[in-house]
Amino acid sequence: MGRRPNPVRYFLRTEVVLELLERRRVLHGDVAARLGISRSYWSRLVHRHKPLTESMRGRILTCRAFRGLAGPDLWERVERGEP
Repeated sequence: MGRRPNPVRYFLRTEVVLELLERRRVLHGDVAARLGISRSYWSRLVHRHKPLTESMRGRILTCRAFRGLAGPDLWERVERGEP
């Protein structure tokens, strides 16, 4: 018997993240490196193909690129079954 899927997932607010990075002139590859992940994994997070894990949410909050923003500004909570 496998694990039951978590009914709550967190996804990046793509528009907010992209605007912030453009305004601060931060490259996506630099963000990925600061978070300790690959550029392709970062792309999957940005384009909402992968939900954020608890540890990734913590890394994002401590990343200089996102300084000054709280978690709810950067991601949204989505119940399973919603888009």
